[in-house]
Amino acid sequence: MTGFLESGKTSFILETLNDKQFSRGEKTLVIACEQGEVEFDERILKASKSVVEFIENEEDFNEENLSALVKKHSPTRIMLEYNGMWSLRNMAQKAPKDWIFYQIFMFVNHETFDMYMNNMRQLISDDIAVSDIIIFNRCEPGKVDKKRLRRAVKAVNPRIDMMFEYVNGEVEQGFQGDDEMPFDVNADPIEVVHEDFGLWYIDIMSNAPRYIEKNVHVRGMVFRASNIPKGYFVISRRAMTCCADDIQVVGILVKTPDEAKFKDGDWVEVKGKIVAEKQQCYKGVGPVLLADFIAPTEKAESELVYFN
Repeated sequence: MTGFLESGKTSFILETLNDKQFSRGEKTLVIACEQGEVEFDERILKASKSVVEFIENEEDFNEENLSALVKKHSPTRIMLEYNGMWSLRNMAQKAPKDWIFYQIFMFVNHETFDMYMNNMRQLISDDIAVSDIIIFNRCEPGKVDKKRLRRAVKAVNPRIDMMFEYVNGEVEQGFQGDDEMPFDVNADPIEVVHEDFGLWYIDIMSNAPRYIEKNVHVRGMVFRASNIPKGYFVISRRAMTCCADDIQVVGILVKTPDEAKFKDGDWVEVKGKIVAEKQQCYKGVGPVLLADFIAPTEKAESELVYFN
C-alpha cells in the first residue's frame, strides 16, 4: 500500500486484517514505513495474529533489515505500508530476492490529487506505473471527473484498475458506462484517426475484451523492439506520460506476413481484426491486430499522442 500521508493506507490495512475472509489464523507481518494520524488497533492486530514493525528511514529499507524481520516473526504474508515519498520504482530491488509482490495498492486523496500532480508529477507517475490498483478516496458525489482522471492515470499505466470511494460511503469500481469514446466502438471497422489514437490505446489496453473479433482501421508509426517477435511490429505513437524527459512509445502489436516490408518510423494505416494472444511484450495476454491491409499514410501533425 502506497500513498501520501493521510491517504487512507493504515485504515485500509486495519479493515483488511479485520475481515474474516482475509485473516484465517495465518500470521501477518505489517511493515509500516511512516506513522500517520491513524494508529494500529491492538485489538485488531491480536485478533488477526498480526504484528507491526516500523521502518521510518529509507536507507533502512534494505534486504538485510527486511530479512531480519521475517526471521524474527516467521509470517505467512507481509503487508507493506510504503512511504508515499519513496518511489516504488526501486522498491522490489531493495527487498529480499525471494519476495513476491502479489498486489500493489495506491491510495490518493481526490481533494489533493491535482496539487500533487502539478508539483510532484514524476514521483506520482512512478508509483502509478507499477501499481495494480489506484483508489481515489474522499470523493464528493457529482464532483469527480472520472474521464479526466482515467486519462491522467491510464496514460501512465493502461492496465491499472481504478476505484472511487465517496464520502457518503459508496464505492465505485471502474467506470460503469462512463467510458464514451470519440469513435464508434460498434462500427465495422472501428475508425481510429490520428487525433484519437491515445484514447483508443488506453481503452483497448483497459477493455480489450470489447474489441476482440472486431475489425479496426488505425493509423500510426511502425516500431520494433527486442521483445517483438518476427512477423510482428507495433502500430505506435510517442507519448509524454509525465514530463518532457519521459517520452515513451505506446501501441499494440500488428501481425502480418509482410512485416519486413515496413521499416521503423514508417507511417502506415492498418486494417484488420483484433485477437488476443499471449506475448512477451505484454507479459501475458494482450490485443493483437491481424492485418489484412497495410499501406503508407500521412504523418500526424504532432508526433506526440495526447490522452484527451
